[in-house]
Amino acid sequence: MNISSATVLHFSGTGTTEKYAKAFAKALPFPATIHEISKRKDAGSLDLSLGADELLVLAFPVYAGFAPAFIWDCLENVAGSSTPAVILAVYGARNYDNALLEAHTKLSAKGFATVGAAALVARHSIIQSIAPDRPNAADLEEAASFARTIAERLDGMGSIADALTFEFKGEAGTGSAPGMVPQVSEDCILCGACAASCPVEAIPYDEPNTTNAEACISCLRCIDVCPMDARSLPAQLLEGIGGMLSQVADPAKKNELF
Repeated sequence: MNISSATVLHFSGTGTTEKYAKAFAKALPFPATIHEISKRKDAGSLDLSLGADELLVLAFPVYAGFAPAFIWDCLENVAGSSTPAVILAVYGARNYDNALLEAHTKLSAKGFATVGAAALVARHSIIQSIAPDRPNAADLEEAASFARTIAERLDGMGSIADALTFEFKGEAGTGSAPGMVPQVSEDCILCGACAASCPVEAIPYDEPNTTNAEACISCLRCIDVCPMDARSLPAQLLEGIGGMLSQVADPAKKNELF
């Protein structure tokens, strides 16, 4: 197949998915346009119709075993026409669970055909002491190498009918937000950095020391960007999650490529 260009769509709550997506995009041997998936009004809506000579790359973090549910709303007007697609699911060293199967199933229904997928390990977004250095240089090079492999795979296909058949684990459902809403301390200086960066506009500009719990997707970006460390999750919650993850997460886990 002769691929003319790639469209890379990514959501990255705390930055690690973005690193993988950009490493993958940079290594492709054809032009790649990168878009952030966001519900912010200033981001505009994604209205894309991709043909058979284009490649879609969808990159997202795994939240409780699924892709963040809001991205499917954002992709409502993204459609393919026997368009090859690559899925990059980034997870915090525990398990990617249903994420690849979910994305594969939903993209198939939108006219895309999966030609490759990867489950990639990154720093855990909640307990950031788990795999704190990932993705590291070796991880990003592996993502770049995988992009070159995908390009070669596509070059060797006569049509999308020649695409490999994948069997991903899990169930093809839809996840929900983890329900962990950051709390705000008295150190908040109302600078609005959190409101300006929230991908779903769950933090009002005029009251940045509050959060709309119903809109919050628990991406924890607001905690990362706060210059005063005024946003955090409750200590008791972090202790419980940290204790559980210490038993099941493996910071040395290898990336899985399909």
